[in-house]
Amino acid sequence: MRKPVRLGREEVVETGLAVGYLALGAAVGAAYTAPATGYELSIYASTPTATWAALAVVAAISVAVFLTAERYLAPAVLLGGLGAGSVAGLPLIRGYHFYGRSDSLVHLGLVRSIKIGNDPLQLFYPGSHLIATGLAKVAAVDVPRAMMLVMWAYTLLFFASVALCVWFLVPDRRALGVGAFSAFLLLPVNNVSTYLHFHTYSIGMLFVPFVLYLVFSHLIGGDGRERLVERVADGRGAIDRAGLGYDDGAAFDVGLRRPAPTTYLLPPVLFALLLVHPQVALNVMLLLGGMAVAQHAFRWFRPNDPIAGYRLVTLQTIFLTVAFAAWIATHEWQFINTAEAMIQSVSDFVTGDGSATPRVASQRESASSVGASIQVLFVKLFGVAAVYSLLAAGVVAGRLTGYLGPPAGAGSMRSTPDTARDVTALFFAGCLLLFPFFAAHLVGSISTYLFRHVGFLVMLATIFGAVGVRYLLDEESSVSDVDYPWTEPESRSTGRRIAASLPDARTVATVAAVVLVLSLSLATIFPSPFVYLSGSHVPEGEMDGYERAFASQSSGSPVWFSGVRHTSDRYEIALYGAAGAPWDRQVKPAVKKSAPVPEQAMLDGLPTFYANHPEEVVRRDHYFVVAEADRQREVEAYRELRYSAESFEAVAAQPNVGKVRDNGELTVYFVDIEEDPSANAVDDRERIASGRARRTAPSVPVAAASRLSRPTPRPRSVPRAASLPQ
Repeated sequence: MRKPVRLGREEVVETGLAVGYLALGAAVGAAYTAPATGYELSIYASTPTATWAALAVVAAISVAVFLTAERYLAPAVLLGGLGAGSVAGLPLIRGYHFYGRSDSLVHLGLVRSIKIGNDPLQLFYPGSHLIATGLAKVAAVDVPRAMMLVMWAYTLLFFASVALCVWFLVPDRRALGVGAFSAFLLLPVNNVSTYLHFHTYSIGMLFVPFVLYLVFSHLIGGDGRERLVERVADGRGAIDRAGLGYDDGAAFDVGLRRPAPTTYLLPPVLFALLLVHPQVALNVMLLLGGMAVAQHAFRWFRPNDPIAGYRLVTLQTIFLTVAFAAWIATHEWQFINTAEAMIQSVSDFVTGDGSATPRVASQRESASSVGASIQVLFVKLFGVAAVYSLLAAGVVAGRLTGYLGPPAGAGSMRSTPDTARDVTALFFAGCLLLFPFFAAHLVGSISTYLFRHVGFLVMLATIFGAVGVRYLLDEESSVSDVDYPWTEPESRSTGRRIAASLPDARTVATVAAVVLVLSLSLATIFPSPFVYLSGSHVPEGEMDGYERAFASQSSGSPVWFSGVRHTSDRYEIALYGAAGAPWDRQVKPAVKKSAPVPEQAMLDGLPTFYANHPEEVVRRDHYFVVAEADRQREVEAYRELRYSAESFEAVAAQPNVGKVRDNGELTVYFVDIEEDPSANAVDDRERIASGRARRTAPSVPVAAASRLSRPTPRPRSVPRAASLPQ
């Protein structure tokens, strides 16, 4: 009796999946048992090698099973998604106190302010802050961890939503898998203006694919007068089993349950997007507006065209426009500043007074300064995204011109697959209204936001580029699920049966190429020296050091802080919340910040720098703060572009500079300079104006106040003082 080799192949696939899931557990376990103990310049280098080796096994197995055994598509895609999700969640797995610097620290303070009862509607984008606040209260987790969980949740939503959008455009299971693996690349995250830490624009951008899927589903819903469209849904969002292109054993178990009608679900989701980030909502509003105009144009001029029969998005566009206008009316100061900057920048460019892409020129100069080729940097950050963008452009052009029909061999889950062509046409019409708005960000000061919109466009390219990848996987490719025509005698050895069931060399090469693309893309979702950036890890010791420094000032006399390349203002907000709304305790008087100190001042002497500062208000004692993150960023990531290792070492050896706090993550130096009466007079005027004038004589020097355990000034020949205990 003879038995098909396919049984042996199934055993190999199932064993491979089991190994993959075990490798996934091992990867997460290895990362979890090696928590961060201090600032990490690169999360990639600091994560155990065992984690990356296990994740490589996960990627290889998930891709190989997806390409060669369609029956096991669901567990293969799930395995790949869990692997990519583990990479995106490494800051959580490895126990980071907080992940995200700059604006993320401000958001940390805002969430803490909301948690104690401050009005979230005063924020321009309170959506993700409210979610983090609710999670912190309900799950009883710290606010920093809740914010990292929120960012991770949006990333997982992005994975699922992109896969569903691609599945809509090419309604077969293989397209669903291609969409999922394309989402795992996280191409919209470029670490120039879009990030994988708590950044509201990035969160909104990752939320958009879910909105687009609801828009797609809404379009094909239709009502009684729109029966021109053969559709998946029955008008209420439920999938019709009669429209399946193949038997239920090979199809998804979609069931007969009816989800919420897309007509009613879409408006609250659009409003949620507005609360997450109004700029992203404006992008979607322009996209929907272009689609609505195209729909009405077809109904007026070509009523017999199938596009004229799709459900309109007019009401949804009007709803979002009204909601956007109402929201802007209550936060006009933030929106007007940006709008005025855009108008001025475009006007200057038209008249010849402005320049194009100054942001790009700035990035090119910075890259060249550290010895990086702008071409190499582009390939690292945007190489895979550029390929997907070309595929997306080819798909849109091919479908609109009719050059591309439905993919060969696609087991359609819709009775009329060319519905995707019509939806693509509407989508392209929406982009025609969106592109000029993005093009305006190429010039002048608003080019700072250029790479935000690049991230948004790459998000769209991920969806349509995945459709292009699906076209490459036709039925005649070796990477399809085909039955082996030969059989083997039952007496043939197990080894021979397994060998016969293994994929051929072409499939192995395809799997290797996909894993390589995954590796190259995921290697840039976090900033690291690989892309000439420093990691965004904020260790607990750094935050604790700033908090102790802020809390140690004397009442009535402000403490002046300065640092390397940045000031202390964001840390103050992160610890105490927005001005006038502290979450813990308010610093009185408010901490004073002066401009960052240049390298030459660190080499020549900080006391001399402050004593001779051109601004009289700065001529006073200072606390100079150096974080371990500052040193590693400047010396290793930026390759001593502006601050050398020598400059950091020179600070501690200077006379009249004493180390008053050092916990390994943050070092605070007291810089003692001679009394400046003019600077003291400024302080006195501020105290009188604020109603906090002290009874002491106005001439009392600021340096006489007791602050961070001020040390006695020492000459250069005296050895360095030991760090004070914490």
